[in-house]
Amino acid sequence: METAKSMPVLNKAYVSKTRIGVLAVSSMGMAALAITPSYAAIAANFSLSNTSVQMLTSLPNLFMMLAGLLIGKLTATKLNLKTLTLSAVVLVIIGGFLPLAFHTNFIFLLFCSCLVGLGQGACTNLSQVLISQMLPETERQSTMGLTTTFTNLGGIVFIMGGGQLAATSGWINNYWIYLFSLLILIVVITLVPMHPAAVSGNQQDTGEQIKLNKYVFYCAFWEFCTLLLNNVLNNNISLFVVEEKLGATSQAALTSTISLIGGMLCGLIVGVIGKRFKYSSITISFILYGLSYLLIGFGHSLWLAFVGSFIVGAAMSIAMGQFPYLISISVGKNSVSMALGVYVAIYSIGGVVSPFVVNPLTKLVAGMGINVFVVSGIIALILGVICMGLQFQKKLVAAATQS
Repeated sequence: METAKSMPVLNKAYVSKTRIGVLAVSSMGMAALAITPSYAAIAANFSLSNTSVQMLTSLPNLFMMLAGLLIGKLTATKLNLKTLTLSAVVLVIIGGFLPLAFHTNFIFLLFCSCLVGLGQGACTNLSQVLISQMLPETERQSTMGLTTTFTNLGGIVFIMGGGQLAATSGWINNYWIYLFSLLILIVVITLVPMHPAAVSGNQQDTGEQIKLNKYVFYCAFWEFCTLLLNNVLNNNISLFVVEEKLGATSQAALTSTISLIGGMLCGLIVGVIGKRFKYSSITISFILYGLSYLLIGFGHSLWLAFVGSFIVGAAMSIAMGQFPYLISISVGKNSVSMALGVYVAIYSIGGVVSPFVVNPLTKLVAGMGINVFVVSGIIALILGVICMGLQFQKKLVAAATQS
């Protein structure tokens, strides 16, 4: 067992540079959403239904699932983490740039979105693994909390920037926003170490066998529900704003961006929320989803849509900030990487099925004047009540404390 004297003392510059590099990787966590401000224009160009055009962001979640499984397996081997991370960012760049040259076929656009989703899913998983492997234990909790802030900050750049490009130059130019991914590639090359220094509490080989327990799958299920709900905003807000004549494409992009601002600001205090509500933070997240969607759905106002979107972002930030932590305390050190991979793989399916679950339910009650946000709000509140009743979070924390 290591003593305090044998613990490596890391250079502050190393820690700071590595931390910035890792957080830059997490900013790729919403890369697939860059095209959402142009949904209406793409649907009109290819004569598509809402569900069809939403595949540009729902289908990539299927490849996020694949990425979660692959990265969970690959990071358990001796493959270099920086090489894997650079490969993930390159996939996003390729998928983002190809439509600038070839954009006359919607199937090809779907293919490119899937490449982005594969890279995005890998970055999402790798950012947590990099924190575990490259940063000292004293820096990990605060850095994991900041990943949600940087994920949302990256989302702001992708969605707001893409929306502005589309509004001024047409939907095809929306894809130029993937230049941001090129910038992230340079940051990763420069700041993420190829051979990280040994750190205290390192989660590499401890000799124990990789083992996943039921709480990994419970977390994955509830995050599946979270992403299913969250993608309602991603898939529908730009169409809702335009169709309800609340604003134009630029206002639709702004509404999505406000959601990300809510997530970014909430991410700064996710750690505090998690400690204060350690048994109920996930329930609170579902309740916030429910109230915000009902506000958007019944409000029929651009300003109320802004407020609701802000709360949606906060709800997502709470959930995304808490689940990786809950997983990390529920499994052994050697199992964290694989557990996170399985978690990402399962919850990503929620984004894929979101339009196929919510849109048909909305059609069933459309004659009553109920829109997709009202339906989603009711679903969210029901899930919140179930989560509270099952006390899943309290049982997980209690089991982790006893182990």
